[in-house]
Amino acid sequence: MRGFLFILALILLAVWGIGIFLYALKGLFNIVIILAAIAFIMAIFSKPKRT
Repeated sequence: MRGFLFILALILLAVWGIGIFLYALKGLFNIVIILAAIAFIMAIFSKPKRT
């Protein structure tokens, strides 16, 4: 019984760790999307000046 509880605790900790990692990754992914959108908008509005 003690071994079963130990394995269950390890599985729950692993799932919790994966959840925290994916939550942080989701936030990072949103920041990257926002930066890409800003770069795209700046590229559209900053046309090269012809001389």
